[in-house]
Amino acid sequence: MINHLFKMIWKRRKTNFLIMLEVFVAFIILFAVSSLSVYSYKNYVQPSGIITDNVWAVYVNYNSFDDSLNKQNGTLIEQKLKSFKEIESYSFGWGTFPYGNSHNNRGFNRNGKNFMVATLDGDEAYPSVLGLKLSEGTWFKNTDSIQVETPVIISQMLKEELFGAENAIGKLIDEKAEGKKEKVVGVIPHFKHNSDFQSPENLIITPFNGTKTSFLVKTTPSVSAEFEAQFAKSLRQLGKNWHIEILHMDNMKAGCNEFFIVPLTIGFIVCGFLIINVAFGLFGVLFQNINRRRGEIGLRRAMGATGRNITSQFVGEMAVLATFAIALGVFFAIQFPILNVFDVATSVYIWGIIIAVAAVYGLVLLCSWLPSRQAAAIHPAVALHDE
Repeated sequence: MINHLFKMIWKRRKTNFLIMLEVFVAFIILFAVSSLSVYSYKNYVQPSGIITDNVWAVYVNYNSFDDSLNKQNGTLIEQKLKSFKEIESYSFGWGTFPYGNSHNNRGFNRNGKNFMVATLDGDEAYPSVLGLKLSEGTWFKNTDSIQVETPVIISQMLKEELFGAENAIGKLIDEKAEGKKEKVVGVIPHFKHNSDFQSPENLIITPFNGTKTSFLVKTTPSVSAEFEAQFAKSLRQLGKNWHIEILHMDNMKAGCNEFFIVPLTIGFIVCGFLIINVAFGLFGVLFQNINRRRGEIGLRRAMGATGRNITSQFVGEMAVLATFAIALGVFFAIQFPILNVFDVATSVYIWGIIIAVAAVYGLVLLCSWLPSRQAAAIHPAVALHDE
């Protein structure tokens, strides 16, 4: 039976080549979408490590270039924040807040290896506002910024890349750095400050020591919209020309997620459209193939072949063609983990290949089953008479 299938495939190699090409394209598309889906899912199910409930990001523009005056304005804001019983805690920073689409990147070299890290900043109240937990060490104090070495918090991923399994507390980030060096005082597990789909990254959190123009506030759960309006009004009363912007971190987070979900959804739609076209193409080729082989089908039925035998033959041919196309697709797909393309875990690509293989076989078998059933229903006398 297998030898017969190969002979039949070889005799129609031109037509079968086009079928294999369609299957190959379908596999590549499904592999790309499956890998992206697995990657996104693995990142999404990881704990966010951050609590955004009842957290606001407040941005204040003093409309002044006088540093001493702006410093006094910051003191006024802090005094005002302490007067609200609805505010549980607050933290000042440069404005590089989670889900604010604003953070800095910088690079450094250690032991001949280059590192690119994202940097955030905050004061000693930063973890209490966002519910952050350290896995090692302690959080820095506001007074620590005046020390000879700047205390910093690093992510677990950066800790492993810099120091491996060693204890990172008390060690310098870059011993050859010019100027003030950075000393690790704490290690924080991965927390998602860009979106729920964010992968672990190299991150450094530095102490804030500047003009207080941006801050986070954590309010009590019972606050209302009226309080928000009252809060904004009270800040504006501190300065006539001030511009106040208040953003809810839940909404900021949803916006960041949407920024990722929209292109992913568009990718799924395009992929679905292409797969549907491939399916229609397979249907058309198979129906045409059956019409051209009516004589062969009638002869086999006259010699005693059952409808199930005919169905198995056509499905088997398609399965063999799909196997050749999938094998070629797997060859190209396996290069991604081997070459470490996009710096993604090997397991993501492996699952992408598995899902794509299963989906392609399912698509091919589905597309070949209906035409094969039609072929099995052909009466031998009718087929031979037409021939």
